[in-house]
Amino acid sequence: MAGEHPSSYEIPALPLFSALGKHATQDRVAIVDVKLGRTLTYSELLTGAARVKSLILETLTRSSTDIGEDRIAFLVPSGGDYVQIQWGIWAAGGVAVPLCTTHPFQELEYTVSDSQPSLIFLHQNFSQHKSAFESTFPSVPIIDVPLPEDAEKIDSVPPVQFSPPFDASRRALIIYTSGTTSKPKGCVTTHENIYFQASSLVKAWKYTASDHLIHVLPLHHVHGIINGLTATLLAGGTVEMQPKFDPAVVWKRWMDGDSTMFMAVPTVYNRLNSYFTEKIAGAEDEQKAVQGAKKLRLVVSGSAALPTSIKQRFREITGQILLERYGMTEIGMALSCLYENLDGTGRPDGGVGWPLDGVEVRLVAEDGSIISHPMEHGEIQIRGGNVFKEYWQRPEATSKEFTADGFFKTGDIAYRDQSGGYFIQGRSSVDIIKSGGYKISALDVEREILANIPEVKEVAVVGVEDEEWGERVAAVLAMRDGYDAPELKPFRDKLRKSLAPYKIPTLLKVVKGIERNAMGKVNKKQLIKDLWPA
Repeated sequence: MAGEHPSSYEIPALPLFSALGKHATQDRVAIVDVKLGRTLTYSELLTGAARVKSLILETLTRSSTDIGEDRIAFLVPSGGDYVQIQWGIWAAGGVAVPLCTTHPFQELEYTVSDSQPSLIFLHQNFSQHKSAFESTFPSVPIIDVPLPEDAEKIDSVPPVQFSPPFDASRRALIIYTSGTTSKPKGCVTTHENIYFQASSLVKAWKYTASDHLIHVLPLHHVHGIINGLTATLLAGGTVEMQPKFDPAVVWKRWMDGDSTMFMAVPTVYNRLNSYFTEKIAGAEDEQKAVQGAKKLRLVVSGSAALPTSIKQRFREITGQILLERYGMTEIGMALSCLYENLDGTGRPDGGVGWPLDGVEVRLVAEDGSIISHPMEHGEIQIRGGNVFKEYWQRPEATSKEFTADGFFKTGDIAYRDQSGGYFIQGRSSVDIIKSGGYKISALDVEREILANIPEVKEVAVVGVEDEEWGERVAAVLAMRDGYDAPELKPFRDKLRKSLAPYKIPTLLKVVKGIERNAMGKVNKKQLIKDLWPA
């Protein structure tokens, strides 16, 4: 690579890089890039990160080996290039800003404008955006991906050397919130945060170097970046990076029997269930598919509430009880159901488990008092090494979300049962409906609708402003193929055995489909505006 920086193959000895260095000595495969049909060993991953670091320093014409927390944005699909670029940014002392590969340019423009990167990596898959980036951000250089490779030079590359690390409290990553309740904010996590988040999961879910993860999650959210990619690499496992989620591909890979872990959102498990029912059940490969799924040691659902009906159907098919957990962009993971207790006692329906090691969790009532008794509802507040540093360039918003004693206010309402396990009731802003003096969990109502009315494919329950009741409980339904929209009275009658009268929806809308973001979440505020305009 022309003009390489003199320290191009030095990597700071941060804990994550040091772990990769140990795995590199054992010639392990780190990444399987399915789309390109190639693998990267840990040694090749380190070398690739070092080359990216060199390219960044060269492009920004820095005389030092550290770009001092400059932001570097990158629009790159899932695969080996993504990992080398992200880790190369970290090696250079930069702050990685992953861009969503499915966003239109208008949303990409917002993220780039807000994060103010010094450099953008742009993959050829998204070359249609290049002229827009160049005209909108004329002073920001763009590096085309894939990066040019000189095979002869790569073969002669010296082994990566480790240099003294910079302070792990420095910024490392900006992930933008989903924006389902407000405009997206950039959540800044440090190297220290990332290592804490990944290592706590390695311990809780017992990742090992023998693990093989089939990775189908988006790589601009904490679920895909930390839980899937970083934690598996920290443990020395292999990440098989699929270009996108395809239920046929996942079932085929499970049949192959060489994968050990899978992580996804509820909508993915719903599609896996449907594919099995429609394409595999009764076919020649049915038993092979079932046995392949049973071999998985860990199957995790997160990022959105898991409907009991999806969890139960997956268990019927595979024998696997999906492990639920609770986290968010600002805190990584904080709660998890148990890795052990596969009889279900450690993975109750609707439960997200117990605090991870080193994470402090408490429930706080509306009057600010700490809740100590089981079954009382309050806001989840979190403190620990997992909690993010700040919202990027929003000091007032950051300060507002922390208590005086350092707990982050999640805005999620939950209760604890007698065992200390947590059960999420929803976002205080959109999922807690206040109707006629009652507080109603929209998530609870959604679960009962899906459990009792099987012809409903999807549901979103919201609170619609009402002069008499404060809010009325409203249900937005998408029906399964072949089923007509239900009338309100028979719909309500089917719910009377499982829901108190005040929880049963009094407003009903049927739509073709309920729009969700990449992590399976519904923008309920927008849904209300669209269907019940003021």
